[in-house]
Amino acid sequence: MRDNRWLADRLTLIHTDYFPDIVVKNLILVRFGRASRSRFGSIIAKPKKGQQHPVTYININALFRDEEVPEYVIDATLAHEFTHYAHGFHSPLDRKYKYPHKGDVVNREIRARGAGHLLTQQEGWVKKEYPAFLRKHRLI
Repeated sequence: MRDNRWLADRLTLIHTDYFPDIVVKNLILVRFGRASRSRFGSIIAKPKKGQQHPVTYININALFRDEEVPEYVIDATLAHEFTHYAHGFHSPLDRKYKYPHKGDVVNREIRARGAGHLLTQQEGWVKKEYPAFLRKHRLI
């Protein structure tokens, strides 16, 4: 069953397998957010009373609860959002870039860490299967 605990376990695998050098300096909560046609994930940080650093929230498209969505689509999305964290966006880590997407820095980072296959698989699924998936959910 895909719930927020399952997402947290997937994020732990992504962190362990592809970002082992990144020290997590604050609480990261991953959860299914709202359904969206175009946004697969997002990352934000909010201050929380009693916490030294703001809490980082990674939100994943609620449509991805559907087990018809392959795990690699979710893993690629988690890797994308965790890359933002590693680059210092919505995290207490030093910011590496002025802009979070300029120059394809996220995808280059994911590929450099050995997870490029997730991007390739995700892109293929989005191109071939996502339109029908969205129609099924009456979003197009």
